[in-house]
Amino acid sequence: MNDKSAPPTLRPAEPEDTHELSGLAVTLPLRTWLLFSHMAVLMLPLLAVLSTGALAYDLSMQTKGELINQGALIKLLVQSELEHARADNPEATVHDIAWRLSPMLHQARRQTLAAFRVTDANGIVVATSGEGLGRDLSEDPEVAEALSGSPGTEVRPRDGGTEHQPLSSPSRRADVRVFQSAPVYFDGELVGVVLLSRTPREEIQALYQMSPRLIWGALACVLLTMALSWRWATLGSRSLRRLAESARRVAQGDLDHVRRIDEIHGSHVAEVGEVARAFAKTGDQLRERISYISEFAGNVSHEFKTPIATLRGTIELLNDDEDMPPEQRARFLANANAELDRLERLVTGLLRLARAEELSERDAVSLDEVIEAVAERFPQVSLEGSAGEVMGSASQLESCVANLVENALAHGGDGVKIILRGWALGERTGFEVEDDGDGISPANQKQIFDRFFTTGRKRGGTGLGLALVQAICRAHGGKVSVQSRPGRTKFRISLPRCPLG
Repeated sequence: MNDKSAPPTLRPAEPEDTHELSGLAVTLPLRTWLLFSHMAVLMLPLLAVLSTGALAYDLSMQTKGELINQGALIKLLVQSELEHARADNPEATVHDIAWRLSPMLHQARRQTLAAFRVTDANGIVVATSGEGLGRDLSEDPEVAEALSGSPGTEVRPRDGGTEHQPLSSPSRRADVRVFQSAPVYFDGELVGVVLLSRTPREEIQALYQMSPRLIWGALACVLLTMALSWRWATLGSRSLRRLAESARRVAQGDLDHVRRIDEIHGSHVAEVGEVARAFAKTGDQLRERISYISEFAGNVSHEFKTPIATLRGTIELLNDDEDMPPEQRARFLANANAELDRLERLVTGLLRLARAEELSERDAVSLDEVIEAVAERFPQVSLEGSAGEVMGSASQLESCVANLVENALAHGGDGVKIILRGWALGERTGFEVEDDGDGISPANQKQIFDRFFTTGRKRGGTGLGLALVQAICRAHGGKVSVQSRPGRTKFRISLPRCPLG
């Protein structure tokens, strides 16, 4: 019965010292991060409107539209008054009706808070809602445009602001002023220009004045955002908490807890499910590795006990019996030397097995070249077929082929003939080692790949050759199978083929 060593105890992971990072990173729950991110996204449209000037431009366009509509009314007023004046005096001009226009412009200003001016056909102010009577405005761009027959628009910085006005004031707080002009025609003749100006609302002022209607909608959006972020964070963090708990339990040595991770695979968060699957796979590999180490330790202990006991007994006999005949002493020394050779083969085989299971570097390897290199060393071997390329280690693959050939030579009997046959099919490639020897019994076929299992112990077999073959195949992503009957034994190696092209 093999001695089994107790599986190694996993020490709990030591908490990392995070004092040095405390000033560099902020650690917050997922709910808090999601709440911050959702609130930031909620604020982005407002920031975009303000930072790009889109709202300010829209407010200027609103003011321009208001001035155009008001200007159309003032034009009708001027045309109506001029029509009445020319009924009495066909030569009447806007100068003759200015005394009647100014009071009306003053009243319009009180109602709209816009400034109104009417000029003659030369751009001289003849009526105004404020100051500037008699001023020549023909050089102003918007007035010059109107004098040429087209409406004009101009936006200019304000000379003085009204920022001291409260946000609720009807006075507008923007730092620009919009000027709108329109030509006035009567009977096809340009008789003057109507000029209007008004300050647009400031962005903050517009938002404040819209706040009574916006506040409930904004509050609803905030509450909905908080609810959604909380819900989504709960769905995500629930699986993460369970995954963290499983990781802690595994770190404390409870490898059976890995099975609980299967419940996390159905997480609503795809990335959490992927992490859970990766962690579960890692946990399974860790559990398998620990089981392997435990079994391996038991096998090694069993295999090393016999030669060590033999060596110990030999040394004791040699020490106790100084008068031992030379022939008997030589026989004991030969036995001891044989056991030392066996120990050396065991250690060498174990080292090769360990290297095979830790394949680190991979290169494109031609299996045909590997097979030919092995066949040159054994005259009993004939070649057939052709294999493709695989990614892996040429030296390990050559060791795999050589071990199979040596196994056939050791167990096939006298005069055994061996065929090394390469093959490639679709995305798989590999080789077969076939011999016409005595074959392997069905009972032994189930154990031949087990470590230290051998039927040739008397010939110095270690039982590691076929275990090494299997380890190399697995490390290369492949597998090995065997079919055997008297007169025909075939080992088949299947490996992933290098992508073509």
